[in-house]
Amino acid sequence: MDDPKTTAMAGQQGTLRAQRGEGFSLASSAGLIYVGYLIEPELLAGMVIGAGIVFASGLVAGLVDSIVRPVVKTAVKAGYSAASGAREMVAEVSQEIQGTVAEARAEHQV
Repeated sequence: MDDPKTTAMAGQQGTLRAQRGEGFSLASSAGLIYVGYLIEPELLAGMVIGAGIVFASGLVAGLVDSIVRPVVKTAVKAGYSAASGAREMVAEVSQEIQGTVAEARAEHQV
């Protein structure tokens, strides 16, 4: 029986390799498409389109990571800053209202 730690580490390494694109090459993909073509020639167009989508997704992921992530990070920073400013403003207004209510209560009791 395999050690669970060893199995988990191997799974994580395989996942990391797949995320970085290691272990999968254009040549191996082309080879798999060719084998599929030999089995079912009618499916060649679909296999080529699927391979193109997989290949393009790697390019798009890099583009999204380099462009979209900084934009989202900037938007989150701006939102946090606005929320922080609004929180301070609400606290000041709340203190003023509490002061006014305290004055009115004191004048009413006199």
